[in-house]
Amino acid sequence: MLKLSGFGDEIAKDFETQLREMRKMNLNHIALRNLWGVNVLDLNPRQKKRARDLLRQYGMGVSEIGSPLGKVSVRSSWKKEWARYESAIEKAHYFNCPRIRIFSFYFPKGEPSEKYREDVIKKLRLMADRAEEEGILLLHENEANIYGETGIHCKDLAEAVNSPNFKLIFDPANYITTGTRAFSQWFDMQADHVVHLHIKDCTFEGIFTPAGQGDGEIPELIAELARRGFTGYATMEPHLLQGGQFFGFTGPEKFVEATEAFRKVCDEAGMPHREVRVGTIGMGFIGMFHCDAMQDVPEAHLVAVADSVKAPNLKKAEDKFNVMAYDKPADLIKRKDIDAITIGTPSGQHMDITVRAAKSKKHVLTEKPIEVALDKADKMIQACRDNKVKLGVISQRRWDPGVRELKEAVDGGKLGDLILGDAYIKWWRSQEYYDSGGWRGTWKLDGGGCLMNQSVHTVDCLQWIMGQVTEVYAQTALKAHKRIEVEDIAQALLKYKNGALGVIVSSTACYPGFEERIEVSGSKGTMEIYKNKIRTREIIGEKKTEQEEAADRGSGAADAQAISNEGHVAQIKDFCQAIIENREPYITGEEGRRPLEIILAVYESAKTQKPVKLPLKKKK
Repeated sequence: MLKLSGFGDEIAKDFETQLREMRKMNLNHIALRNLWGVNVLDLNPRQKKRARDLLRQYGMGVSEIGSPLGKVSVRSSWKKEWARYESAIEKAHYFNCPRIRIFSFYFPKGEPSEKYREDVIKKLRLMADRAEEEGILLLHENEANIYGETGIHCKDLAEAVNSPNFKLIFDPANYITTGTRAFSQWFDMQADHVVHLHIKDCTFEGIFTPAGQGDGEIPELIAELARRGFTGYATMEPHLLQGGQFFGFTGPEKFVEATEAFRKVCDEAGMPHREVRVGTIGMGFIGMFHCDAMQDVPEAHLVAVADSVKAPNLKKAEDKFNVMAYDKPADLIKRKDIDAITIGTPSGQHMDITVRAAKSKKHVLTEKPIEVALDKADKMIQACRDNKVKLGVISQRRWDPGVRELKEAVDGGKLGDLILGDAYIKWWRSQEYYDSGGWRGTWKLDGGGCLMNQSVHTVDCLQWIMGQVTEVYAQTALKAHKRIEVEDIAQALLKYKNGALGVIVSSTACYPGFEERIEVSGSKGTMEIYKNKIRTREIIGEKKTEQEEAADRGSGAADAQAISNEGHVAQIKDFCQAIIENREPYITGEEGRRPLEIILAVYESAKTQKPVKLPLKKKK
């Protein structure tokens, strides 16, 4: 996956013009080099603030601080260059971009570069050590007449500096200008250190061209990166009207031509390069969780956040992700440059936001449960269907390795005819947890207690594995908490369509909180999921094998904020890919409706003290 960016100063001098033209090209990132004719390292406080405000306004991320660091003589004042480096670090933090482009110093003309090797490496090691302290990634660009002119020297620098915070930019045209071949001559030897691309093409006669039309072997490079599963930034730097070691200009029209040519190269190579622009509504814990998860999803580009109240996380997200923050969700929804929203509001608010977003032609990924009532869920599904947008519902536990393994075993008939399917979710929540938000523990906004809020994921996984539930007989109680309307204990007997029986036991009253379990037995054996992995696998005739140890993911058994984000990352990635590929997401609105119906049936049974059959009848 390539995240496309560009040096905006190749388009125009004015920074807002750079952003506006890049958004017209559907680029979501910019490399900061010269803004209003001023180098990024020399911006004054007023210019910095104006630049950051414009980035938020246009929903643009920063791919790199395009500094000229190291593009000086190796004999130049180190004190002066270090001061410039500190300025670059400050800008990297200010613009929420922990990546700085650097070079490896010019050596005196006519002298061998090896003579200055130790001095260059010493300087770069000092910079890398400082980068490690600051959480900054240094990106070394190959360039003519510096130590890192050839692939051999670039590899040498990466291995000699030997820091996780020092990596390489691969610039094909810069190799061509030295009279060498980029991909076929230099890529393999340094491939393990390359994390970033600069995209400009050139002929050996010195003429800059759109990607794929010169001698830079860019199609071969992108095809190989696609084969390797490469993920990183590709920054457009076409030089189509002017080009040299210290400048480059392309203009807006030619920049469009260069960008489209590179997209064509990517498409032909099978390299993904399209992103979904996302806004998040509801900035409590889970909304911030969505935003954090998106940082690990290359296909997702966070543009804005919103909440109906001035939650502390609004300001936190604005600063942390450099995005616009709105205290009116409607202001986010009406932005035409947002493709999709994620919802992290209280459950009883999901329908209103979804319907409004769908009418604005925005795809929707909502937290669990889909809503607190079936008629509201149905309105969400219909609104998205009518407006031809995707609707997904978070159920991140379906990505757990244990759930996947059990589902495959059941679907493959390894357990035989299903007999029992049970779920146990004995968690703990303190009174302070419920007191921390006025919506917690209410029927209107929470939709229920331990079963609806905490156990919906496990209920979803159970019904996904076992199949349709046709009847429930249940009890609920409130035993360990005060000042809430809903249950902290629920238990239900289940009948499945396939004839199997089952049990759900759910609680937030079991101190100190225990890991959830799913147990499934069939005529040929039993499997048990404990937390996120298989703990028991006993199948008749199946030879015992060493179970591969699955990574232990954070659990919400005792602390809602201790959950791992791996499942959210996987689901947000799938949702974005569904939008890009124009297919249904893995967990649709219809899928998200199923566990809601089971839970509502449990509540109805507990209230009437009678068995309840599914599907539930629609209320008139």
